[in-house]
Amino acid sequence: MRMDRALVFSRYIVLIGVAGLLLASCAGFLLALVETAKVIGYVALHFRDPSVEVQEVYFIKLVDGFLVATGLLIFALGLYGIFIRQLNLPEPLRFTTIGELKVSLANVIVLTLAVTFLTLAQEGEEAMSLLLKGLAIAAVIVTLVFFTRGDHKN
Repeated sequence: MRMDRALVFSRYIVLIGVAGLLLASCAGFLLALVETAKVIGYVALHFRDPSVEVQEVYFIKLVDGFLVATGLLIFALGLYGIFIRQLNLPEPLRFTTIGELKVSLANVIVLTLAVTFLTLAQEGEEAMSLLLKGLAIAAVIVTLVFFTRGDHKN
């Protein structure tokens, strides 16, 4: 009986991961906010200068930064909900299995890789290098898509 109680209590060790993910999420949001301020400042300073180009990829990178920070937050909330107690969250943020949480993480990775490729293309990467990196990124994305589809069937 004591062993059962100890094993049930051991689930609280996941709070270490939850706390770490929450801290990382806060740091990610702060970093994305600083980058947003830099881009806005740059645009404001060069607003009337027609020779200065602001590439759209900078804005997409901002979205990516916030996306990663949000992914960390979702993972922290998901771990807490699975191991400790369900929180009063919107339905899409309620996870009941580790598999559901892995699918969510895989989706964040796919979007981040897509942004990475877009950034490489926008920055004028050499064609052959861009092709090889694109193929590698595509291979990872295809693998993650199959991984998530297989998880849904289970």
